[in-house]
Amino acid sequence: MANSLLDNIENSLYGFTYTTSSETERLARIEQSVYGHEKSGAVQERLNALKNDMAADLIGQEITPKEDTFAEDEDKIVHEKLPPAGANVDYPSINELEKQVFKKEFKNKDLDSRLASLEKQSLGQTFDNDPFATRVDRLQAKIKPKSFMDNNIAQSSNDYYDDAVIPLDKNYKLDEYHGSEFDYESYNAKKSSPANLASVEKSIFKRSFASENTQNRISRLESTMFGTTFPSDNEQTRINRISSAYKATKSAGRYDSNKFSQNMATAMQIGTMILMILACVL
Repeated sequence: MANSLLDNIENSLYGFTYTTSSETERLARIEQSVYGHEKSGAVQERLNALKNDMAADLIGQEITPKEDTFAEDEDKIVHEKLPPAGANVDYPSINELEKQVFKKEFKNKDLDSRLASLEKQSLGQTFDNDPFATRVDRLQAKIKPKSFMDNNIAQSSNDYYDDAVIPLDKNYKLDEYHGSEFDYESYNAKKSSPANLASVEKSIFKRSFASENTQNRISRLESTMFGTTFPSDNEQTRINRISSAYKATKSAGRYDSNKFSQNMATAMQIGTMILMILACVL
């Protein structure tokens, strides 16, 4: 029971547990962090005090918050919906696409089936997870129906204008549909890749232990960086933990190296203000 309580508190305070330390050592370390000094008295009394002061028995049982605690059901985003199957809907763009591809219209079918048939025939696959408008635009860019290119449909939304709409050029062409050219998955994977063990070893020990097995190298780094090891965790988790701590240390070092520049900039600003005041007085 005591070890379980200590595990909860250590995970909350440090993000890991000191399972290789004795119970009294762990308790003393936690008291230093919580109270600023080690307490005296029986171990159970000290544990009870921590339990009451930190509600340690409730750590890890917190309720996961909703995305928006104050949002009502009606506040949720309304997604685009297609008419129900079998609905008789006149959709001019799809009519024209069907006439171009199949030489006839299928107004008696639901829009989703009509879109899927057009995509299979023209693109070789369907895009069921894409928004309705995106699927229509992709088909128009691929098929380029004559009436659309003549601007009979493209400008139909402008019919309420008093002046006649100027037709688009007869040679007007839509750009081919392309997905995102930026590979976000590769970028994120690169940004989140763990630091190389050899780099961390060279930074901490001024040498690499590449000839040793990975487990020994990980344990040596954990003992130096955290004061303990995590043999029960899998290898990748241990490497990721070392990497996170190493990168955090490097970031802190870069921040400290900028302090001189920050202080100099502040001094220059103060000096400028003093000169301006003197100029006004004199």
